[in-house]
Amino acid sequence: MRKRRFWYWIGLTSLPAGVILLAASDSLSRVPEIETLFWLMLVALVAELFLVRYPMRYGYTDHGIWMSVSTPIVIATLVLYGWEAGVWMDAVITLVAGLANTLFRSTYPRWAFLNTVQSVLSAFCAGMVVTGVDWLIARESAWHFVLATGGALMTYHLVNSLLISTNIALFEGVQWGWAIRQNLSAFPQEATVMLLFSLIVGLLVKTFGVSGLVMALAPYLTLRQAFMLWTRQHDLYHQTIRSLGFLVQKAHPYTGGHLQRVAQWARRVAQQLGLPPERCELVYEAALLHDLGKTVLDERILNKPGRLTSSEWKQIKRHPQLGAEILGGTPFLAPVVPWIAYHHERPDGKGYPYGLKGDQIPLEARIIAVVDAFDAMIGGETPSQQRSYRKALSIEEALQELKRGAGSQFDPTVVGIFESVVREWQRYQQIARGGAAR
Repeated sequence: MRKRRFWYWIGLTSLPAGVILLAASDSLSRVPEIETLFWLMLVALVAELFLVRYPMRYGYTDHGIWMSVSTPIVIATLVLYGWEAGVWMDAVITLVAGLANTLFRSTYPRWAFLNTVQSVLSAFCAGMVVTGVDWLIARESAWHFVLATGGALMTYHLVNSLLISTNIALFEGVQWGWAIRQNLSAFPQEATVMLLFSLIVGLLVKTFGVSGLVMALAPYLTLRQAFMLWTRQHDLYHQTIRSLGFLVQKAHPYTGGHLQRVAQWARRVAQQLGLPPERCELVYEAALLHDLGKTVLDERILNKPGRLTSSEWKQIKRHPQLGAEILGGTPFLAPVVPWIAYHHERPDGKGYPYGLKGDQIPLEARIIAVVDAFDAMIGGETPSQQRSYRKALSIEEALQELKRGAGSQFDPTVVGIFESVVREWQRYQQIARGGAAR
């Protein structure tokens, strides 16, 4: 069914794209400086094959855009030489780069063709905006160059996002509205970066021709190298987080799996509460490290099979503060330190170690408190992960305990959101079991 939808969709979009290319071909031969266009296309193709990952959010290189100077070159071509030249340039670049990916990255050729069709449609719409600006403002005006470049870039990006979102909705089975929101979520940041590149490239090409484009490539390659180093640095950051989480799990037997479950639940609750994506990832990592302070406590207390004495319990209550102290000297972990320090505080002020109340406790710490308590109540996935002195509760019993503590021990809003997350997870589990049974 999805393959059939694919061919219907590619047929529907290919027809107007083919007409556009034929119309552009008729005028392309009359475009001046055809040799300059050839070299521009060659440089743009090389740029398309050497993309750079531009991280849109600090510390998270998986959130960003793959960026090359090929799109600014296409936009500059549309503005300087007309929509016909820009459409053909984008078509050739996208098709050749797509076929190269087919050869070296084992992708399907049909995706290269579909991307080419989408590029033609996007470039054509951007070219029509340039034509409209030509009609309104004299080409000799500086405002013409700025407005035509900005309008063409915005139009190109929006049309391309709409087409890509339709692809995702058709072939991945997700809602079109969700897909378009995801594609446009970083639009302001992307537009700012790409507009700057487009203006620089267009101005250099307009002034110096192909040699000006070579001048634009030097800072681009420097930027590419800088972002590659950025990516490696933050990959090491994430590896450090995971390594610390693994260390905590070794502190006592029943943490096996506990930290991963708490981290996953906490991230999902943060998402449902509408926290920004980068904040949700920080919640995940804070939850993974929330018991780090236990690694410096006496293992005899941590692994004691029976109930703790008041003196032993006093030692255990130090672990949030100890965890915060361990991480306090690490700058890139600074945002999560208060959440770890306060994850055992309570809205009624009876928590520890500081006795904070209500909104004095960060929302992220309140999320971890609810999820941590829930996972502790239901126990681990195996007998070795469960406390021998505490009978594990069922999911329903644990949810009822959270509700009873809402407003005093736990944040009531977080409890309500967490219950909906658990229900969602239960429905998913039922569907998964049903599919497995069939």
